[in-house]
Amino acid sequence: MSEMPEDIVRLVLKSLEECLTEDEQKHIDEWLQANPGRVEEMQQLKRYAAAGRDIRTFRQINIDDAWKRIDWQTEKAPGWKRRRMAPYWWSAAAVVVLVIVGVLFMNRPKEPVSTTLIASSAGFKPGSQKATWELPGGKLIELEEDGVRLLTGEDGSVLGRDSANTLIVGKGRKGEVEQSVIRVPQGGEYGVVLADGTKVWINSESELSFPSAFEGKDRVVELKGEAYFDVVKDAGHPFIVKTGETAIRVLGTSFNICGYAEDGYQQTTLVSGSVEVDYRGKQYRLTPGEQLEVREEGGEPEIRKVDVRLYTSWKDGMFRFLDMPLDELTVKLKRWYDVNFVFENEACKAYRFSGAVRKDVDFNEFIQLVETTTNVKFEIDGDNIVIKEK
Repeated sequence: MSEMPEDIVRLVLKSLEECLTEDEQKHIDEWLQANPGRVEEMQQLKRYAAAGRDIRTFRQINIDDAWKRIDWQTEKAPGWKRRRMAPYWWSAAAVVVLVIVGVLFMNRPKEPVSTTLIASSAGFKPGSQKATWELPGGKLIELEEDGVRLLTGEDGSVLGRDSANTLIVGKGRKGEVEQSVIRVPQGGEYGVVLADGTKVWINSESELSFPSAFEGKDRVVELKGEAYFDVVKDAGHPFIVKTGETAIRVLGTSFNICGYAEDGYQQTTLVSGSVEVDYRGKQYRLTPGEQLEVREEGGEPEIRKVDVRLYTSWKDGMFRFLDMPLDELTVKLKRWYDVNFVFENEACKAYRFSGAVRKDVDFNEFIQLVETTTNVKFEIDGDNIVIKEK
């Protein structure tokens, strides 16, 4: 499918959910009339988008059904070939249409796109669903992509279940609360359903520490890196996420926290509900669509209105960027594709990129898009990818 104007893409996708205004429909009609061959392009976009919309997502996981599914699987006789489970949130990304909305912030290059990287990038693959669960005492359990199995302790007790790229934590025994940690490496993602039913998406190079059961007044977890939370509402037991000097307090809501130490900042982005962020003894309350950013170098935290999709679409299998400097963009690509970038000079870092790209695309496709819409090129030098001006 050839490149489609951003405004047409937006209107076509809107038409799947709601009626277009008279002017919006007229705009699409005029675009189609200018080239009759565009009708098939539009229909293809609709088919892909509708398919992605209909696939079940992680948010819709029925925990009880997931447990029953594993019970059914594990009751089968030895040697029975287990059916691979489709990941709930990741499967949608495989069919969502690749909508490129790269915006030219610098001059479009006059020379052909570099082929140095194209010929050598076969080893750079997108990330996958993988994580390690560290239990009390140091025992490690590798969580498998598309795995379906019971996870048991040394005494045979059920600690949790691994199903559809999601760790479903067991309820735990009353009075026997223990802390464990799930770690997601570079080039990975994984989901967790905590003992209270709260769902968490954990991004690459991140870890979440949580109890086997929530007892007492507060439900407390600790995060390093980035995760998206969909918290089960419980007015009597606030949910608290601790990240360094910050504590995010909620009753029931959806929000994203990005706080990698190397980034030098922490962002809390609220999708729905309400959260209160405690930073160095001062409280900041957010409303949906707001983001609070805390910078490592100091200064007052900043609250601003944002497009939450730019900060949450990673969990739905999409990269979305808006006017992002390449030095920030490459950090995100490094975490997902497990590659290292080196800038030839400081000027290269300042080039900016905007676009929406599926996370399962080949690394080379992504790089070609960046090369096409900025004045840089990518070349392989040993274990590094060097970014140079054209």
